Amino acid sequence: MYHPILPFCYFTIRVTHDALKTFMLRKKGMIEQPRTLGQNLRNRRLVLSLRQEDVAEQFGTLREVYERWERDERQPVVCEWPAILAFLGYYPAPEETTSDLVLKARRCQGADQKHFANSVGVIHQRLRRWEHGSEIPDQDAMHCLARLARLPDACP
Repeated sequence: MYHPILPFCYFTIRVTHDALKTFMLRKKGMIEQPRTLGQNLRNRRLVLSLRQEDVAEQFGTLREVYERWERDERQPVVCEWPAILAFLGYYPAPEETTSDLVLKARRCQGADQKHFANSVGVIHQRLRRWEHGSEIPDQDAMHCLARLARLPDACP
């Protein structure tokens, strides 16, 4: 196609919308294989084309606090995790050990150790040992933890 302002330019560049969006997301800092909570939060925010202020408002926190989460300078308080998991749509940490399952269940419930231990039916010192991996829960507790680690829209 001939362009009157650029008479020496006789070609058209065609790019699919998906390719352009992928290019723009990478340019903005999207990471292909996120490993940390902050990387997962940033990727999700970029995909949804939201600003940090928008996401922070959605979580009911300050933009500065959310920014620290994205930079992995600070971890969210456990009561903030259910909203984060609902925003992401998945649990962003590996589940390789029993202690990972215990922590996931507690984060999905958004409860501190004492309240979560009560819901599982153990004392909080035992729950702490489970989270640190120094003690393994019995079979009944594992079933309860697996049930608590599932939230309809947050923890698949």
